[in-house]
Amino acid sequence: MAAELTVLAGDAGGSRTRLALAAPGIGVTALQSFANDSFASLEDVLRAYCAQPGFPPLQGACLAVAGPVRDGQFHLTNRNWQGDADSVSAALGLPAGARAGIINDLAALCHALPALIPGQQSCLRPGRSSGSQALVAGIGTGFNVSAARNGAVLEAELGRASLPQAVYRRLQGLLDHGAEGFASTEMLFSGAGLVRLHQALTGSAASSAERIGAAYLANPEAPEARTVCEWAHLLGLMARELTAAYLPGQGMFFAGSVARGVLNSPARAHFLESYTAPGGRLGTVCAETPLRLITDDAAGVGGAARVALAAAGAAV
Repeated sequence: MAAELTVLAGDAGGSRTRLALAAPGIGVTALQSFANDSFASLEDVLRAYCAQPGFPPLQGACLAVAGPVRDGQFHLTNRNWQGDADSVSAALGLPAGARAGIINDLAALCHALPALIPGQQSCLRPGRSSGSQALVAGIGTGFNVSAARNGAVLEAELGRASLPQAVYRRLQGLLDHGAEGFASTEMLFSGAGLVRLHQALTGSAASSAERIGAAYLANPEAPEARTVCEWAHLLGLMARELTAAYLPGQGMFFAGSVARGVLNSPARAHFLESYTAPGGRLGTVCAETPLRLITDDAAGVGGAARVALAAAGAAV
């Protein structure tokens, strides 16, 4: 990339790490995806990316990670990778004074919202935009949310929190004492959570959320169909609770492979029916809240690029 200012942007998830370069007026380019199982650490992935022939000097970086970030230190939630801004700077060979930022992966998606184009998202329900707040909910290897308001982004670790009562009561009605096996939000709303729900509902094991979804699409009468539709209904209840907590008048955006797999299927109808159920002031707010699906797996890289460029002094 021939540019006076070049930064690195990345998104490290539980399974894959996506890295790219970015520059003012050029945007994101040289995007590559790496299987995390092939590396011992995030720094090893960074060194492999930077080893490309003709790799340009960097003036900054921002990495989004699937896990908590405290004072520049990170620890991936679903992989035993940890480090800090200094270890990232060293792996990238950043010059003195250049900044390596570390942010949560859902926060990166919030930073990406102002720049999302139609090809990177789809509409689940148009609603009516209001206020200045938006929310991103990511459901893939794990679960988390991040909120945005007027350009400010808030990080969270909601996957480790307990399920809301409305969701848990529905689980109890489905599973009785089996609901006790879902002690946290992430134990239900994740790829492993969908597998866990399928086994609890049917008594049959499944190897992955993808296989459950594929079986449902292949045969709407299959046992997997009940699992996916019930999970979608539960997600609608969860989304109602998120709406009450964050009031995302500018929209609630879903992201992640599991969210896309379910909400792009006919089970979307069960989600929408649950989410828009009438009832009090919350029912009215939900009926008006825009719902969207982020369809681009690399959207988080774009958000990290915006953070890195801004930190390096470029206009975004």
